[in-house]
Amino acid sequence: MEIKQFLCLARYEAAGGFRVAAMHFDGEMLGSWARLHGAGKGGALSLNAVRYRNKSPARPLDVFVAPVEAATPKPPQNENLLVAERPRWRKVGTYPRELLGDLCSSPLELWSDKTSTKAGSYDRVLAPEAMELDSSLVLIELDRYIVDVTRRPVSDEHVVRVRFSHLEREYRLLLCEDVMRRRYARYSVGEYEIRRPTAACITLGPPGKQGRIKRIAALIPLED
Repeated sequence: MEIKQFLCLARYEAAGGFRVAAMHFDGEMLGSWARLHGAGKGGALSLNAVRYRNKSPARPLDVFVAPVEAATPKPPQNENLLVAERPRWRKVGTYPRELLGDLCSSPLELWSDKTSTKAGSYDRVLAPEAMELDSSLVLIELDRYIVDVTRRPVSDEHVVRVRFSHLEREYRLLLCEDVMRRRYARYSVGEYEIRRPTAACITLGPPGKQGRIKRIAALIPLED
């Protein structure tokens, strides 16, 4: 086990629990991406696992230290790190919001933009193509986005997706950031436009029947 320091960029729902998208950070220089996961079913971390000693959960822009058990790359999720729940994670600082935009990239595609699910737009990468990729996390800058709340026809459950434009392509991806998703799930069915500079952390998920699905793991305002 090794204690390592990270910059949190997302805490998102996955596999019945949580995962954390972060970057290695030594206090001065930012390094590569890391996806922190647990040893439980599907690699989920419990809510308790992602809380600090004061019971506050990890949030974007937190600088924290956590115990790393091993690197667990599974292409294209080569960023995966198995972390322990003890010793408890510890927040050691906050990354300046005004520097967040410098971390955003502008890829020509979000891995591959060839296919979509029925409900999404450019939100899927099929398995054969996904295995050729070498990454599954990205941070991009948005000027505006639309939160799209719909209703499942059978369960009546509200589903929250995010529509945005990147390099003249319109995407529609599921939102898996837990706090924002739960808040908008209580809204009426409809579209809610947000006009403010935002960093969007996007994750390419594990394999499934429809391939690997792109999801919004966090939407972080670039201004207070």
